[in-house]
Amino acid sequence: MDNMERKSRCIDIVFCIDGTGSMVDCIKTVKDHARNFYSMLVEKMTRLGSDIDETRVKVIVFRDYKEDGDTAMQISEFFTLDQDAPEYEKFLLGVTAHGGGDLPENGLEALYYAMQSKFECGDNDRQIIVLFTDTDALPLGARKDAELYPKDMVDETGLERMWIGKDQERGGYLNQLTKRLVIFAPAGTVYEQIAKKWNLTWYKPVASERGLEDISFDDIIDLIGKSASAKSRH
Repeated sequence: MDNMERKSRCIDIVFCIDGTGSMVDCIKTVKDHARNFYSMLVEKMTRLGSDIDETRVKVIVFRDYKEDGDTAMQISEFFTLDQDAPEYEKFLLGVTAHGGGDLPENGLEALYYAMQSKFECGDNDRQIIVLFTDTDALPLGARKDAELYPKDMVDETGLERMWIGKDQERGGYLNQLTKRLVIFAPAGTVYEQIAKKWNLTWYKPVASERGLEDISFDDIIDLIGKSASAKSRH
C-alpha cells in the first residue's frame, strides 16, 4: 500500500483481565509480553496498513466484590508506550491470580469502568476495550451489598446505553465510530450475548475455567489489530 494511503492514528487500549485463581496462565502471558506488546502491535498494524502515532494502555483487573474486598477491582492509569513501559510492567508485577470465590465474577463492572476511561477520541483514533475471562459474569448489582461495591452502578440496560452512546454522562469519551470491544470468554456466557448484541464487538470463545491457556499472545495481537483496522460498519 502506498504510504499516502495509510491512516495514522492514536490507539487507546483498556485491558479488562479476570484476576481470579484460574487465570494464572493468562496473567503470566500478559506480563511476559508487556515489554514487547507495543512493538508487536505496531508491526501488526503496519502490515494492516494503519500506522500508529501513539499507543496508550490501561489495565483493569476484576475479581469478586463479595470475596475479594479491596482487590475486587484494580484500576491503573493510562501508560503511554513505549515511554511508560517500566511503569506499565511495574503495575503488572503487582497483579497476581487469586480469589474469586464462586465462578461468576464482576466482569461487567470492569466494562463499566473501562467505558468511563478518558480516551483520546479523534476520528482517526481507536478506543479498544479487551476483556479476558474464563468464566461467566455476575449480573450487575448482584454484589451491591458488598462494602466497596460502586453505589452508582448501572444495570444491564444502562451498560448497553453507555456503549451505544445513549448515556453521555458515563460513556462520554467513547467515539461511536472508533470504539471497539474485543472479548475472550467462554461460549454460553453473558459475554457471548453481548458480542451478538452490541455493535463493533469482536468475540473469541475460550475454554471454560482454563485460564485462556488455549489462546496465544499472537491470537490476542491479531484480534486487536483486526478490530482496530476494521471500518465502523462492522
